[in-house]
Amino acid sequence: MFTCVYTFLFIVGTVFGDDENQAKLRYYYNSFEDYTELPFDRATEIFSKTWYNSSRTTTIFCHGFTGHPEGPAITAIMKAYLEQGQSNVVLLNWDRLAASIFNAIPQSYLNWAVPNSIKLGVDFAEILMKLSDAGLDLNKTHLVGHSLGAHIMGMAGNLIAKKGVLLPWITGLDPAGIGFDSKFPEEKLSPKSARFVDIIHSDPNKYGTIRSLGTVDFWPNYRSVGRVIQPGCVPRISTPFSPEDLCNHNRSWELYLDAMKQPETIIGSHAKSFRVWKKYNKKQRAEKVLEIGKFEPNAVPGNYYLLTSAKSPFGLGENGL
Repeated sequence: MFTCVYTFLFIVGTVFGDDENQAKLRYYYNSFEDYTELPFDRATEIFSKTWYNSSRTTTIFCHGFTGHPEGPAITAIMKAYLEQGQSNVVLLNWDRLAASIFNAIPQSYLNWAVPNSIKLGVDFAEILMKLSDAGLDLNKTHLVGHSLGAHIMGMAGNLIAKKGVLLPWITGLDPAGIGFDSKFPEEKLSPKSARFVDIIHSDPNKYGTIRSLGTVDFWPNYRSVGRVIQPGCVPRISTPFSPEDLCNHNRSWELYLDAMKQPETIIGSHAKSFRVWKKYNKKQRAEKVLEIGKFEPNAVPGNYYLLTSAKSPFGLGENGL
């Protein structure tokens, strides 16, 4: 069912609703500029329109702290899904709730964005159930989240699982560490958030979590000593939240994007730990492999390690094992 990633978005650049701080769902049609955006309390109205194709999977993407609908991650991923032309594509837009509203970025993150993301996870679970009642097939729904967005999707998955609905697939792109590492599994993205949870950890020493949270966890260019620096990113200290500072954190969605566009090129090798993987020879590393971006609920669970190049196309195929 999930051999391809399918997505939906909303139509015609039309935005409804007066509460600018309310989270919204942006449903795209055939292009990035063609959408309808509806606040949560009107989200099911989209089913009165003609955008939903029940033969396709629906993918819903959620951004992280300071994300916005025209940002690089959203623009690249939404356009990639739309260009595939095989999916219903949706954006969970919480830009006002994820914004840096105070003078200090850490204060905005901890006292505004993190609390909002927790509440949003609860609210989004309710919206998913209402969308299901309106016609959305949750058995063909894929949630994808970056940073804080990964935990929003995970919390929603956890909550609807308590109601007896287990989503098939959630993808976490460098799930946030600060504010969530100390939480219980049911309060964040976890292996039980969906039938299959795949994670890409690209900045595990700074903005992303160092903890394994998925059915499978990919660790590109991992190292056990010192900070993980993705190839092409600068090792020096940069201005907080500058492109240079976010380079490692953003590499997660860049790898995911490349996996969509260049199938079978970004693959990881299973091992109990990085120390074990480092001792494997080439044959041992090739025994249990898994491709990033694929729905593989029967995959061997655990950690997968790989190397990538410094720029797109990042995938090295078997040379990256």
